[in-house]
Amino acid sequence: MSTLSLPRYSADTRPTPMYSAEPPPFEPQHLRAETPSFVASAATARPPGGQFVKESKGGNLRLRLYRQTDNATVPVFGIRGPVEGTLQLSKPKGLVFVAVRVEGLLKVKEVAGGGTTTTVLCNETLTLWRKDSDLQPCPFSFPFSIPLPTTFSDEHGSWALPPTYEAHLSGLPGFTANVDYSVTAITSKSKSIMLGIGVTTVSTPFIYYPRSAPARGIPPRLEPKNTSPGLYATPEWRVSESSIASRLPGTSRGILCKFYTPASHVLCMRRAIPYHISFTGPTLALTTLITYMPSRTGAAAVRACSRIQLIRQTTVDVKNEYAPVGATSEMWRTRSIGEGSLCRSGDGTDWLSFTGEINVDSEVTIGGFRAAGLWVKDCIVFSITPPDSHKGPIGDMRCVIPIRLVTDPAWGPGHVPSNELVPRASPTTSEARGTSIDGAEGYDNCSSQMTFESVG
Repeated sequence: MSTLSLPRYSADTRPTPMYSAEPPPFEPQHLRAETPSFVASAATARPPGGQFVKESKGGNLRLRLYRQTDNATVPVFGIRGPVEGTLQLSKPKGLVFVAVRVEGLLKVKEVAGGGTTTTVLCNETLTLWRKDSDLQPCPFSFPFSIPLPTTFSDEHGSWALPPTYEAHLSGLPGFTANVDYSVTAITSKSKSIMLGIGVTTVSTPFIYYPRSAPARGIPPRLEPKNTSPGLYATPEWRVSESSIASRLPGTSRGILCKFYTPASHVLCMRRAIPYHISFTGPTLALTTLITYMPSRTGAAAVRACSRIQLIRQTTVDVKNEYAPVGATSEMWRTRSIGEGSLCRSGDGTDWLSFTGEINVDSEVTIGGFRAAGLWVKDCIVFSITPPDSHKGPIGDMRCVIPIRLVTDPAWGPGHVPSNELVPRASPTTSEARGTSIDGAEGYDNCSSQMTFESVG
């Protein structure tokens, strides 16, 4: 835990008036209207945007946070914050200590089990005033600004500070996982703060919402062609291959499926994710396959025998000291956060081609992340499951394409960055090599144990 302290100033022999640019709550309203729009001093301008205000039960302590939307019920801060505002006191007389604390915790708990982990993500305390070190009387108002860290560390390494998040898996075994942040204002009339005697606090949770954008935008659609595989491939698109077994007489080989997605696999959650699909194989096998695909020429939701979903998997690692050595302590929950569509775009004697897109559900507001014992990752899953796939004319297929969702679209020409920090998310080393997103091999390894839960 780190502690930040304001610098000590030299004492002035002349008496200092108890003045604050922010009037305390008990001053008449007409004085508030005449107050200039700045905080502690004329040299520090008040940040733009709305304010979030919360008072202590007795009204003696008021926490005012800046850079918020109007009528916000919970304050929101982005990368590095800062958590910025003003602490107002109605009765500063008799206080010995004034401070503001920002705290972040990751809690993972196994339901009906003994495994529980709590990780401190951040814990910053800013001392605003202390009677035994500050010779000036305690003022009525304190401006403060506490930057949020971008990373945290535990015994396994260093991680990016995760966003506010909540997930649970019902049943036995099950788990709950929470990433929570809060800001707390503290005043005390006693030096023994830990005892709670004479201590007044006002606290509010806040949402940590780190934004990011892809380094590259969505590439142009692939152009169709009249020969196999029905598309002109370009380096801006990456292909994932899967196969479908054929048991039809006279077919010596099965069907090859190629699923084309934007090459970077870093995609904005507020933009449709495009894709192309081509099938190549014997004519008789492709004719059978068509019966399990959308029948209309136009775009149609892929249901029943063929389906394209955007799947989110939340994995937790709950350490239990009573578990046998070598036993896994991981549990996971998967759910659909988007449903894809397909439109037949072309065909030939030995090939079929489709195009489509998938939209991320509007309730999804954050991308994937990994932090200590919590891991959230996303992937596109294309599945074909014909009736009696083990003995029927063609077998089933499952193609998994890991992706990474980000909050903002790619920067276009003439982009003017906003005041909020929105870094550009470049592909990871594994993405640049054309392999899976780091650790995404776990999708296929645990696929037999997955339970898909649709939202809504």
